[in-house]
Amino acid sequence: VKTPVFTKKAALLFLAAIAITLLPYVSLFSGLIEYYWYIALLVLFGVGAPLIVASSIAITKPFSIYFKNRLILQATQKRKQREDLLVIGITGSYGKTTTKEFLAHILSQKFKVLKTEVHNNTELAIANTLLRKLNDSHEIFIVEMGAYRRGEIKLLCDMAQPKIGILTGISDQHISLFGSQENIIKGKYELIEAL
Repeated sequence: VKTPVFTKKAALLFLAAIAITLLPYVSLFSGLIEYYWYIALLVLFGVGAPLIVASSIAITKPFSIYFKNRLILQATQKRKQREDLLVIGITGSYGKTTTKEFLAHILSQKFKVLKTEVHNNTELAIANTLLRKLNDSHEIFIVEMGAYRRGEIKLLCDMAQPKIGILTGISDQHISLFGSQENIIKGKYELIEAL
C-alpha cells in the first residue's frame, strides 16, 4: 500500500479544504452567525464543494506552472555546467526501470554513477535529481524518461542532454493518453532525435 506524498501544494489544498469545511461550524459555535445562516453555509459548502476545490486548483495552477518551469530551468543550467557528464537516456513503453537498474549496476563497477530513482521519470523528478544529487564526482547520469504525450521526452532531453539513448520497446500501453500508436512511436523517438 502506497501512502500519499504530501507536497506543499497538496498540503495547502488539504488545509484550505479543511478550513472551508469547518467554517460553518466555527462560525455557529463562536456566535458569529445565526442558526439559519449556519444552515445556509452548510448547504452552500455542501453543494459548492466541488466548485470550491476546482477553483482553488485553478487559482494555484499558474503558481505551480511557474515554479515547475523555474525548477526545470535551474536543472537545465546545472546540467549545462557539466559538459563532461555522460548522460544515458532510457525510454520505452516497458522495461525502462529494469534496464536502468541493470545498466547502473554494471557501470557503477568502474564509474561514479547517478541514476533517477525507481520510477521517477517525469520532468520534476529528473530536475530534482539533477539539482539535489548531481555533484562533481559523478561521471555518468542514467535517466529514465517517461511520457504520456508527444513533446514530453523532448522536454526531458532538453534538460538532461543525453549522449546515449536506449529505446527498450514500444507497445500500445499508453495509447489512450497518446491518442494513437503513431503518436507513441513519435513520442518515444524524441529521445533518438535528441542525440
